[in-house]
This record gives sequence, structure tokens and C-alpha cells, in this order.
Amino acid sequence: MTTTEDYAAKAADALVQLGEATSEGERTRLRRAHGAYMRLSRHGAEAAERAAAGPEPKIKAEKSIASTHPAPMPRYFSQS
Repeated sequence: MTTTEDYAAKAADALVQLGEATSEGERTRLRRAHGAYMRLSRHGAEAAERAAAGPEPKIKAEKSIASTHPAPMPRYFSQS
């Protein structure tokens, strides 16, 4: 499995090749490769941090006001 350091090294190599590129197509390919390797290197570090932190707490629904207080009866149902 490729590690974060491997992706960072590939990104640095892509930058060196970018400096030596002669055509616009080659420059575009190397810029994209550099960006992809940088994202992959950051993703590995972020995934390790998330795994160490554990799962996020679950979101619990708040109690609605209707469950604690009955709704007032409309006037057209009143017994007056």
C-alpha cells in the first residue's frame, strides 16, 4: 500500500518533471498529476486522524414541543 510519504515524493517528482516539460500537454498532465498526488497524500493523513479520533457522536432529535404540551383546541371544537 502506498503511504503518505510515497505520494508526497511522487508530487515532488511531478514538480521536477514540470520544470523540464516542453509541451503544453505535458505541463497540463504533470500539473494534474501533482494535484492528484497532493490530495492523496493529505487524504492518508486525514484518514489516520479520523480513525484515531473515533466515530463522531450521533445526532439526536430534540424533543418537540408537541410531545410535551398538547396543542390548544381550536375554537370551532370548543363546547361553549
